[in-house]
Amino acid sequence: MLEMLYAFSIFLLIVSFFPLCMKYLLDNEGLEARVSRMEWQVFVSQLKKELRLSEGLEVYENKVILRKNGQNVIYEKYGTNLRRRVNYEGHEIVLQKVDTFNFTPIQDGMKLTVKDLYHQSHSALLFSYIELEEENAAE
Repeated sequence: MLEMLYAFSIFLLIVSFFPLCMKYLLDNEGLEARVSRMEWQVFVSQLKKELRLSEGLEVYENKVILRKNGQNVIYEKYGTNLRRRVNYEGHEIVLQKVDTFNFTPIQDGMKLTVKDLYHQSHSALLFSYIELEEENAAE
């Protein structure tokens, strides 16, 4: 009888840790944060490419306007997303789960700082090489 009580108490001890283990296994926040980092990297590489191909750049605190092939490409916040529009038309989501963002003009480019809903901060420096080439050609 004593051996059965001892085995039952060990069983109860193991079962009491089961809900904690399930919470850890089913918690998607860590996975979501990793996906958010990958999405950030893809977004920055696409924005760098578009900036390299653009003919002009206007940086505001809450949006960026790139001139490309006679069209204006606008990046702005829409709800918790960052969207891309061409000539103020369309609605292409380029970054999701954005809490705050800020575009800051710097010499020959801009600095982009984003804080996501998981309280992670991301920042990137983006340079316009076309403007650099034009400045060097003028010298």
